[in-house]
Amino acid sequence: MLKRVDPILFLTGHCRASARAEYRTALLDLCLCEGFNYTAFFCAEDGGISFSVSFFTARRLKKRCAELGIELTVEQTGGLPLLLYRHRRRAGLMLGALLGCFLLFWSGRFVWHVQVTGNVMLSSDEVVEELRRVGFGVGSYIPALDTAKLENRLLLTSDRISWTSVYLDGTVARVQIIEHVATPPDEPITRPANLVAAADGQIEQLELLRGNCVVSIGQAVKKGELLVSGLYDSSLYGYRYTRAAGKVLARTERSFSVSVPLADVENVYEEPKICEITLNFFDFSLKIFKSTGNLPLTCDIIEEERNGCAWGRYPVPVSLTVKKARPYTERSFTRTPNEALELAYAQLAAELSQLSEDAQILQKTISTTVTDTELILDCSILCIENIAEQVEFDVGE
Repeated sequence: MLKRVDPILFLTGHCRASARAEYRTALLDLCLCEGFNYTAFFCAEDGGISFSVSFFTARRLKKRCAELGIELTVEQTGGLPLLLYRHRRRAGLMLGALLGCFLLFWSGRFVWHVQVTGNVMLSSDEVVEELRRVGFGVGSYIPALDTAKLENRLLLTSDRISWTSVYLDGTVARVQIIEHVATPPDEPITRPANLVAAADGQIEQLELLRGNCVVSIGQAVKKGELLVSGLYDSSLYGYRYTRAAGKVLARTERSFSVSVPLADVENVYEEPKICEITLNFFDFSLKIFKSTGNLPLTCDIIEEERNGCAWGRYPVPVSLTVKKARPYTERSFTRTPNEALELAYAQLAAELSQLSEDAQILQKTISTTVTDTELILDCSILCIENIAEQVEFDVGE
């Protein structure tokens, strides 16, 4: 039975040693007395045992077993040294394996992933960008990292973070933050204001909170006309000022016009072509492919980043940036009146959605005009909406 081997044994090379049941006690006593370390211990149903040891330990163990008359069998061998020996004539493969081991060892001294917790209004990407501004992120050299200084720099330069803690868990940087919540200032009620009409209309309803109303229901008003005054004139108390507030609902008329050309131009796209591939390793980038020739004059450039595999829950800091060119040609086409009318209605719906939330449409009148070159959609609506607009004013001495 093949057992999982410890990674250290794989790097140094390992043997799978076994002995029958009658030699089990003597073999284990020998390992205990001589200090032979083993792993992946297995005991079979017949009482036989097997375990894994390093190449160096296996040689010493076989020598001592021969001296003591213990029959020891090597069932299998493996590990990196044996793998390299078997492929010793394939220099490229050996060089790649050695380079991979070197990169695996060396990359453990850099930050692979930044994990952010405690953020509510800020996204994790925004917090990572704040850290990059103070010189920390994926690819930062761990031995040179001073977390206390990093935390202080972040708090001094960011007006959106009020507290932070940075600690390392292997190659993962765990960042905890508390966001700075700005307390909105109270409404400056000491500064007086009037309510004036934002559009022409006929008053339908008054919902006032403060102020001196100067209009009545049923009255017609023009844009800019005073509706509610922030000034009180009393013979007993004299002049008093306030900040007028509330709603003045009025019947208004609005007009919209949408024009859609019957003859138009559209882009016809071809299949995108890869024009550049860049390998990203931590903060280092290496261009590994670039197509020859000039890009078409009319094309869209699409850039996408393809992340590498994940190591457990965290992504490996290796990715590919692929840049593609998507050529297109312009083609003239003609819309039918029905197609133009459908597009005009969609544009009109988008404009009507910009009305205030409290606007109630009472009546809608639509007319269309088709010429040789375009379709025009005219729309008039009758609605009830809040036309009160708060305008501050200064008070003289």
